[in-house]
Amino acid sequence: MRLTPTLLVTILAASTALTACSKQDNDFAGGNDVSSEDGTPDIAPSAAPNVAFSYAYRFALAAGDIAAVQEKHAAACEALGLARCRITGVRYQRSGNDRARADLSVVLAPEIARKFGKDAAAAVEAARGTLADVQIGGVDQSRALQSSAESLTLARAERARLEKALADRATPPAVARDLTEQLAAQRSFEQSATREERETRTLIDATPMHFIYSTDGYMPGLSIDRTTKAALSFASTLLNGLLALAVVLLALAVPLGIALLGLAHGRRLAGRVWARLAPQPIPLVD
Repeated sequence: MRLTPTLLVTILAASTALTACSKQDNDFAGGNDVSSEDGTPDIAPSAAPNVAFSYAYRFALAAGDIAAVQEKHAAACEALGLARCRITGVRYQRSGNDRARADLSVVLAPEIARKFGKDAAAAVEAARGTLADVQIGGVDQSRALQSSAESLTLARAERARLEKALADRATPPAVARDLTEQLAAQRSFEQSATREERETRTLIDATPMHFIYSTDGYMPGLSIDRTTKAALSFASTLLNGLLALAVVLLALAVPLGIALLGLAHGRRLAGRVWARLAPQPIPLVD
């Protein structure tokens, strides 16, 4: 078969199209790294500009491992320094040998928040726990920043105009007094706009992250020690229930027995009492 230039161009175009399709299929099938090793989505929300993100993780752990993992996460935050990570809340509760719950709240620099969360999940998995839930929320602050910037620009321009008018010696005193009042109000408005912009920047530059540690959903597996404890606990509960039932029956036996005796002998006793207390018939005299 003779390859003409037209046929050669057609073959090359078809080959390029097949390669592109194969690359797309490979991307969706997992050819590119679109998921993390622990199975959670490998999404980078921190790449979005001017978005105030918040993270929430819920971990399922054995009751005896929760305190150690919580302390490890807190130590990791402290190691980053106050400029990059601050602990804002800690709580730990233990109820029984197999029930516990803890919380840890931190505030992170946004550029390290995602990695800190993934490292925290890896520490939980190393302690034989599981990542039960992840929630990432975000509020786009772009419009708020734009509005604050526009307000600041207008406020500064108006303040400059008022200051220039006041500096003019030809301005009448009455007008100068009015301009002074306007300038004071304008400066107050400018400070408010500056404070609003600073608060919005703080929301963007500080990312809150909340960790919840719980035994809910944790599957500890088979253990002779744990099974023995559970069996003894169930037997103790059952025995206490039987003893409580016996006490109740014993407490009811006395009044119930008296009531039965009263029913059995009450009629005979009532007949004797009536025979003694009833009026005797008067004999008739012939």
